[in-house]
Formats: sequence, C-alpha cells, structure tokens
Amino acid sequence: MAPNSKNSVVSKIVSLALLVAGVAVAAPKVERQSAEYDYVVVGSGPGGGPLAVNLAKAGYSVFLIEAGDASVPTGFGQYPPSVTWDFFVNHYPEGDPRNNKYSHLTWKTPEGRYWVGQTGAPAGSTLLGVYYPRGATLGGSSMINAMCTWLPSDSDWNYVYELTGDETWKAENMRNIFTKIEHNNYLPKGTAGHGFDGFFQTAMGSMRGSGKGNKVMDKYAADLNLTMPMSDLLKRDPNVLSADRDTTSSIYGLVQHMYSTGGRYSSRDYIQAAQKDTSVPLTVSVNSLATRVLFDTSAPPRATGVEYLEGKSLYAADSRRAAGATGTKKTVTAKREVILSGGTFNSPQLLMLSGIGDADHLTQFGIRVIRHSPGVGQNMMDNQEMPIVGSGNGGTGEAGVAMIRTSHPAHGNERDMFLMGGQGFLFRGFWPDNQTARLPADPPQPYGVSMVKGSSMNNKGWVKLRSANPQDAPEINFNHYASGSEYDLEAMKDVIGWVRRIYTSLGITPREPPCTGTIDAEGKCGKEDEDWLHKQTFGHHPTSTNRIGADNDTMAVLDSKFRVRGIDGLRVVDASAFARIPGVFPVVSTFMISQKASDEMIAELKAGTAIKPL
Repeated sequence: MAPNSKNSVVSKIVSLALLVAGVAVAAPKVERQSAEYDYVVVGSGPGGGPLAVNLAKAGYSVFLIEAGDASVPTGFGQYPPSVTWDFFVNHYPEGDPRNNKYSHLTWKTPEGRYWVGQTGAPAGSTLLGVYYPRGATLGGSSMINAMCTWLPSDSDWNYVYELTGDETWKAENMRNIFTKIEHNNYLPKGTAGHGFDGFFQTAMGSMRGSGKGNKVMDKYAADLNLTMPMSDLLKRDPNVLSADRDTTSSIYGLVQHMYSTGGRYSSRDYIQAAQKDTSVPLTVSVNSLATRVLFDTSAPPRATGVEYLEGKSLYAADSRRAAGATGTKKTVTAKREVILSGGTFNSPQLLMLSGIGDADHLTQFGIRVIRHSPGVGQNMMDNQEMPIVGSGNGGTGEAGVAMIRTSHPAHGNERDMFLMGGQGFLFRGFWPDNQTARLPADPPQPYGVSMVKGSSMNNKGWVKLRSANPQDAPEINFNHYASGSEYDLEAMKDVIGWVRRIYTSLGITPREPPCTGTIDAEGKCGKEDEDWLHKQTFGHHPTSTNRIGADNDTMAVLDSKFRVRGIDGLRVVDASAFARIPGVFPVVSTFMISQKASDEMIAELKAGTAIKPL
C-alpha cells in the first residue's frame, strides 16, 4: 500500500466499522480522534508484554492495550477480583452428563454470590460451569500462575520445524532464545544452556531446603532406580542442557520465574521497567478492552488499528462489572502491524469479532467475514490434572517434584507426567475464593500427589462466540479425552496405580480415586479409575486455539512467523499460537516465543523486508 493512501484507509475503516453488526446494548461514548503508533499490541502477559517492550526499545512507537489495570493481588485468596477474570467452562459437549459430575462446579445464587459443589446449591441458583481463572491485570496470567518454569521437550520445538520447514523453530535455536532472556539465580554463572544477563528471572526454592526427602520421595527414588543422593535430586536442574533430559525420569528441583529473593517475576516487571525509561516509546493503556481489529479491505486485507473501550471492569468475566457499563469507544492506528496477545481464550474471540474465523459461525452473529479461517478457536489443548489422595503419614522432609515416563508416552520415549505433592497438599482444581458453600472435609492426615499430564494429545477443545458483543465472554469447552485418550487417559491411570502402590507400601491408605472393588497388582481399579478421571480431571494451561501450521493445512490460523494467514499486518503471539501444547507448563515457552517474534520483526525492519508503513 502506498504511504500516501492514509485518508482512503481511514475512510474504509469507518465504513467497515459501520458494516459490522453490533448488539442491543447502551451505546458507549465515542472519541473521534485516533492516535497513531508503529505497532499496537493487545495484551500485556508473557506473549504481548516482552514483545511490546522489545519493539519499543528498538525505537518503534508501541501502544500496549491491557483490559485490566495495574493492580496486584490483594486480600484473601489466590485469585482476587482485582487481578482475575472469572471464566466458566465445560469439560464436555453440551448435554453430556459428565459435565455435572465434577466435584467443584460453580453456581450463581439468587443473591448474586458464588456457590461451589456438585449438588445442593441454594434453590434458584444457576450453574455456571467449571471455574477457570485468567490474569486480568498488567502482566496477565504471569501475575497469578504458580510460576513453574519447565522447558518443553526439544521435540515440541522441532515439531513446528517439521510442520513448516522454518529452521528457526529447531530446538537448538529455541534454547538460544531461552539463554538470551534468562537471568538465572540458582546456578553458577556460565552453566551451559542457561542465561545470566537476560530479563526473565529464574530461581529454585529448594536450593534453600534441608536436602532431605520425605518417605514418598525416598520411594520415588527407589522405584526409579535413582542413584544420586536425595540432597542432589531435590536440587537437580529440570532445564539442564543434556541430550537425555527429555527421556530421564527423576526427582528435580522446582524452578520458578522469580527473583533470587523469592518474589514473583512477571511480564509486568519488564513493562514497568521500560516505562521508567523516557527514551523508550512505549505507551501503556490500562482499563482498555479491545473490541475489534480494524482493516483496510483491499486485497489482501490489512490490519490498520484496533477499536477498544476505555473504562474499568467492562468485560463480563470481571466479577466487578457494573450492569450496563460500556466505557468510551476509542480507536488507535497501527502504522505497521497489530499484534494480538490476549491469550488462548481472548485472542480467538477478538479475531472472530473482527471477522476472521469460520464463515458460518461469524454469519450466525451478523459479523462481516473478512477471512474464512475455520481453525480460529479450534484445536484447544490443555494439560490434564488430578490429585491422587491418601490418608497417612508421608514422613518428615521435603516433598519435591518429579517428571516421569509412564507406560503410555505420547512422543516416543519421552517423559510425559509431572508430579508434585506433599502432606496436606490436595490440589483438586479451582473455584472462586469468595464462594459461600461449605466444602467437603478432607480425609484425616491427608497426603496428595497431583499429576500434570505433559505432551497431552487431545486437541478437540474449542472457543466460540456467544454473541457479537465484545463485552461477553465466549463459549469455552475443553472436550476432555475426545482424542488421544490412548495416551492421555492411559498415562494417568498408570500414575494412579503407581502412587497407590507407593501409598500402600508406606502405610498410607489410598482414598482418591475411590475404589469400591479390588485394587489389582498394578494398583489400578479398572473402570472406576477411568470414570473418576472423566469426572474429576481439570486443567489450567490452555493453548493452541490459533495454532501455527503448514501452508496446506486449512485449520492452521498462523504461519511460522505468527502472521495471520490471508491478512497483512496482523500477528498473534501468545499461547494460542502453539502448534501443540509445549510440555507441562506453557509460561516459559510463551515468554520465549514473545522474544522470538520480536527478534524476527526487528530483523525484518533492519533488512527492509518488513511490511511498509501506512
């Protein structure tokens, strides 16, 4: 597009905005003037935050849109309303009775309060579904997650190379990106495969521990034939640069994205450090809900900006939202590109609201189709999780973490299950902190081992629109075990059996999953285990709803450079872009692709191959 065509671009943007259907709600105030920046980035989490800062540090003006404010967690609970959006999801398609079997369903009472439980909600309550919190503040979900920093298998990166032929996705290069961003606080400086001068802070809390494992850890070590002293195992680096890392079952130290002092590190820190430097042309707009990408509809269409609503708590998933709140409608122009980094739920929602998605689905809501892209919102993946609960004494000492290979690994000979736990550690999923039900009592002297299924195979979940109103939350369905259950479900059954055997050997009585029949020699309980998994599996690592894929793949939303296929000037850089779920904790991988995307965009600018500015 010629640089002097800006007036015609603005005219087409206005015309398109009028053609896209809205909904019958109170009209927001409209601010006519549109500011201009080189780049507009939507979302300040691990995908958008580092990318926005890196582009700005390279000298390009960046407008970073964040729907939340700059609050930090306050008050009781891990997911307070000040930093959290409350999504409610289904685990199975509508009408499947398993949707009503999860033990911690969330209901809305007639008084407008949350109530948690499978049955017994106050009369007149409405079933909302399974609670699924997402970060909604500067820093996104890196402000509320458990900070676990576990690099994926090399094969997860090589898989993208094999799909696309793009050599920059090879594991060796992705490790170089990790060493570039990492600021390691737990290993001697110069340790191969690690970085010590980057922004991404990593630390290992067990470095300060006693070095003594409890009885369950001792049994892990014996069963896995580990010969290292327990004091070394509890500090073993899970992100070591080693040819056999991805196939080694072991106990490890838990690395987290945090400072050496133990404080949380998030993309918020990187953003706020850049804001303090007046030479960095970064503008952060909080309390700004992106509602639509704007386009010049020439062939091919080109993203030219973003429409957004300015105002506090405007999204339906914000429990503080006032009825009828609409904010002030504004637009911002991107002279070069728009980058969506709203996460696995919100990035596909924003694409669909903007006219990019399955044509039939968009037409259903009166949305003008800019690009038929049936993969938008599809292919959703997650790490399946569930605790194995016993009653008894696990002994004194530390309860570390382990990564093991089950008898049903999804990718060759690679490890496929992460385990964490301890005395009193019963992680059964998520529910709102301010719920009003009295939850069932735990068994006496509880011991829990929580499993996180790595390399999950099921990719049949989805995100769909409920309406054309950008303030509404989308329909979210994980469609558990719809594909790949021969790996996912069977691997979890393997671990249930193994942990039951460990419990029994230590005098701990297995409690969950319950078994009314006979536990076999492998520690399994047949169909009862499988039924329990179908009912009680949960997760909180959604990915891949705008996945990267091959050129001939009609379900691939993005190319290998994160560009939305068929659209100029629009990329998606967040967990929704992953071709398949990366390992057990996607957060570090998301920080890495943020760096990858910004490095490549800056390289394009220097080489003169970047898209020409408006």
